[in-house]
Amino acid sequence: MIAKNRPNRRNASRRHMNMPVTKQSGDENFDCWISDISPTGVRIPRLSGDIGSVKICNLELHLVPGSISTVVAARQVWHDEDFEAFEFIDPSFAQQAILERMADNY
Repeated sequence: MIAKNRPNRRNASRRHMNMPVTKQSGDENFDCWISDISPTGVRIPRLSGDIGSVKICNLELHLVPGSISTVVAARQVWHDEDFEAFEFIDPSFAQQAILERMADNY
């Protein structure tokens, strides 16, 4: 287990939010909520039954639930029993613009 009082690794602004996200790994999908987001990554609560050892996955961000979403590849950078954090892998220009706007003033 990794200590919870780890230093902030992100070099971008971070925003607390409660937005739905689906973590997709292989045939497994886990619906959860974003705890906080930055233009470079996201932190989400871990769910029971969720596989914490998945290092690469797709995160479907539900920008407008039931209407607009975007899927971004992500790499897990840390996890503990309560949360896991992912950094986005090569988001498109449009996705990067959306992520920056969300972190600054969503």
